[in-house]
Amino acid sequence: MNTGAFDQYKNQSLSTMSQGELLVKVFDELIKQCRLAELAMQRNEKGVEHESLIKAQTIISTLAASLDERFQISKELRDLYIFFAHELRDANLRKEVGRISAIMPLIKDLRNSFAQADRISRSDQNSATRQAPAIVGGRAI
Repeated sequence: MNTGAFDQYKNQSLSTMSQGELLVKVFDELIKQCRLAELAMQRNEKGVEHESLIKAQTIISTLAASLDERFQISKELRDLYIFFAHELRDANLRKEVGRISAIMPLIKDLRNSFAQADRISRSDQNSATRQAPAIVGGRAI
């Protein structure tokens, strides 16, 4: 397959996603990197383990940096992201797979919550669009 065409498709796909869909994709990648790190730890693959945990920590840092501190939920999410980053760092330093396993349900729950919020938001937007009358020539139709 032509990798240039695939990269172009992937970039276009990402650029047309809603913010909620993009956030869910970021969480999917975080979950993937945590799973890779868990497997690598179990197989004693130190390089893969370290690389996956560094990628997961970078994702967490990016999520934290994207928060809008004007909202209370952002402050609460920041605390959660700090906790995740701390656990991932300690898992990497101490080679403790249990730290990753312990936070995975929280990460998955947060991902699912964002996915549900995005579905509700898009559903509400679609409903508002369907209900709003179109104005043509000064008349509502």
